[in-house]
Amino acid sequence: MPRRKAVDALGNPIQPRPAGRPSDYTEALADEIVSRMTMGESMVQIAASDHMPDRVTIYRWMDRNPEFATRCARAREGLADYLVDEIENLAKNATKENLEIVKLQVSVAQWRAMKMAPRLYGDKRFNENTGPGGGPIVTENRNITTIDATQLTQEQRDALREALLAATVKD
Repeated sequence: MPRRKAVDALGNPIQPRPAGRPSDYTEALADEIVSRMTMGESMVQIAASDHMPDRVTIYRWMDRNPEFATRCARAREGLADYLVDEIENLAKNATKENLEIVKLQVSVAQWRAMKMAPRLYGDKRFNENTGPGGGPIVTENRNITTIDATQLTQEQRDALREALLAATVKD
């Protein structure tokens, strides 16, 4: 049996209300998201607020609005800065009784800061290419062309000889 559509008292169809949180992008919401991230809140914490859209919507906004995506990326660096300050506060307030807990908290905050701003707080990695034994890299041109001199005229052989001699003369 087909489902009946809901109607109001006058018989007009009732449009279902969208489920979930608001999903319309506004500069005010974008400003609040960026500000809250910079002040130390994660995207999960921000999206948990009643008046905020869910994380998927925020990421969709980033895809559709490059300026907002850039602001969020910068805010993540601000969040990493906040975490570094938190690490310092944790270390200053450590006692013998809470040392193990503080170590764990510092480790988690450090890891998050490294992932959020690897350029600032990540491990520095250097790639250096070297040859055998750590020496310089030696390159060779292996583009070898074979010439059958029996197929050349005397004039072509003389020109080839001159070219080979010129190539082997060292400055």
